[in-house]
Amino acid sequence: MSTAATPKLKSDVLSAFKSVGAEVTDALTTRIATLSSQLRLSPQKLAEAWEAHSLTKNVSVLDDVSFAAYRSSLAGLAGENNNRVVGTSSAKRKAGPSSVTPTPNKTKVKRENEQQQPQLATPSSSNHAGKNILITPTKTPTYQERTNQGEVVSTYNPHYLPTAASSNNGSHIAASIQYHPSSTHPTKSYRHMFTPLEARAQVLEERLATMTEQIQSAHSDGDDVVKQEVEAAAATDGDSSTWAPVGIPRQNTVRCVGRICNEVNGNRFRLAHEGRLNKASLRLEGSRQHSAGSRIHLDLQAFNNEDGESEDKRDYSLFPGQIVAVEGINSSGRTMQATRLIEGAPPPSEKHRARDLLDYHYGAEKQDGKPLSIVTLCGPYTTKDNLNYDPLQDIIYKISTDKPDVVIMCGPFVDGRQPLLQGGEPTIIDENGNEKKSTYEEIFCQNVSLLLEEMYANDPTVKTQFVLVPSVEDAFVDSVYPQPPFVENTMKRNHNHEFGDLGLHYVEGAGRETEKKRSNRVHCVSNPCTLKINELTIGVTSSDVLFHISSDECNANLPPGTRMTRIAQHLIQQRSYYPLFPAAKGASLDLGKANQWEMPCQPDILIVPSKLASFAKPVLDRTIVVNPGELTKNTSGGTYATIDVHPMKRETLEDAVEADMEMLSGIQDRVRVDIKRI
Repeated sequence: MSTAATPKLKSDVLSAFKSVGAEVTDALTTRIATLSSQLRLSPQKLAEAWEAHSLTKNVSVLDDVSFAAYRSSLAGLAGENNNRVVGTSSAKRKAGPSSVTPTPNKTKVKRENEQQQPQLATPSSSNHAGKNILITPTKTPTYQERTNQGEVVSTYNPHYLPTAASSNNGSHIAASIQYHPSSTHPTKSYRHMFTPLEARAQVLEERLATMTEQIQSAHSDGDDVVKQEVEAAAATDGDSSTWAPVGIPRQNTVRCVGRICNEVNGNRFRLAHEGRLNKASLRLEGSRQHSAGSRIHLDLQAFNNEDGESEDKRDYSLFPGQIVAVEGINSSGRTMQATRLIEGAPPPSEKHRARDLLDYHYGAEKQDGKPLSIVTLCGPYTTKDNLNYDPLQDIIYKISTDKPDVVIMCGPFVDGRQPLLQGGEPTIIDENGNEKKSTYEEIFCQNVSLLLEEMYANDPTVKTQFVLVPSVEDAFVDSVYPQPPFVENTMKRNHNHEFGDLGLHYVEGAGRETEKKRSNRVHCVSNPCTLKINELTIGVTSSDVLFHISSDECNANLPPGTRMTRIAQHLIQQRSYYPLFPAAKGASLDLGKANQWEMPCQPDILIVPSKLASFAKPVLDRTIVVNPGELTKNTSGGTYATIDVHPMKRETLEDAVEADMEMLSGIQDRVRVDIKRI
């Protein structure tokens, strides 16, 4: 096999990279095709590697600069042996096995020379087919060896607001934290994974019917273009209905509401979740009640017209399980030629009485004119090579110094994927330096609860409150979504130890043993949850829904750098913390409880931790989406986020109080988000 970039290989490269939304120049096409031959990786594999690299490094354009980093990231795909030679000259391959296979002694000498003189692939070397390329991975620094502590990775601060640390002298009056009154999230353990098939199908049907009503209600009025089309259609065939069931042949433009699904090779009898969604396998599935479950092909040619001007191109972002409205013509009843897509309908935003906002922002027992400071972080909280929880100790020390008002901690706290825990009987070192077997609850108690207890015991005046959100990866709770809050299921095992004790009750009493009336310091909530923190509505889910959707999403013509925010926007438009169906592997969804992961209103702040690149950006004008990242990355440190919400101007609120007005929170104009390295 020659390493030359053949026209067929170049064409395959272009098609593969186009399928993941990447535009490649002719020069880069040749270099990628050469890499495909040298590394013996298919163009589709290289395209998927670029997509993963762009998401991880937050790079949206493949050019000469980003190509070098992308090429280096291919080391893990080149083969099981990281130090093997992945390119060999075509002359040696043509000469036959005897000329390529060295004697054992020569092999040993060759490997020693390679280890002494490693060479990294360079742009110039990739153009020479006969040159050997050795890709060696760079060593990842350990947590103790990191040098970028406190570095700000990303910031959202359009109005150049100061940090809360520079405006406050530590936390003041305790913030109000409670579930949103309209939320339906689980509050206690439940019997899960016993939902029969018929019940699951009914849940999907009810959700489709509910979303159909919401989308039709949100998009039926005020559309002059559609009204003109309806009037024209009524003049020709007397049909004035804008909305139509899926799969009914119509000669005029109609709108259909259905669920996006994946149909591989057009075979409706194959499983819908086989293969990744693409524009050729897009199907729209209607409801059983109105469309008899009809499934039709979506033709998005109007969106993928490459001959049109760039400003005329329409973008879209679709994934399995998404409920959308499609406008177009379905003349055959089998294929709908779409001209417009409506990707859901966001829930209504909450309004607040101006009098309540004035009390929250300037009341002497509330914020008193100071910013509300929130820190959010996500596990794992210890590196993969030990159970010392050093990153968590460092962040708790930072919290004890800065004294934010609220800390939202998302799991996993005791990560079931941790190599030292996968055996089922973890070993820890006790206070005397002796090894002993431990339970998962004891690890949580000794490394999480004890840290919080010591922080409050050292300074009982701290008003910081902690919100603990479980994860399906936590080893000591049920791995099911939605998840109920942590519960200390204590059961006496002997006179001085309780089985299942998480130690959180010790945190509540630390430093205030003589107080009779105690406010909660630790709030255990569900996954997902919608919280009211003062006047703010904050949505949180610890499941990596961004990664799950991005792995199965199909898009076109998205503006550069907007893919992750578009995926986060889907959660709001679908009114769900997990709209993907079928769910990703490991998501552990219990469809019988689907109503418990619904989003009751449009949140002011949406916290969606993910292994993908961290960010903080506005969506739909009224919501700030924050991905704080993970606190640890393998054996090194990760990131966390600080959210500082400043009060509204007092004069504005006083004028609104006089007029007895209701107001939106206006979060996008008074918030600052900093994502920092631990």
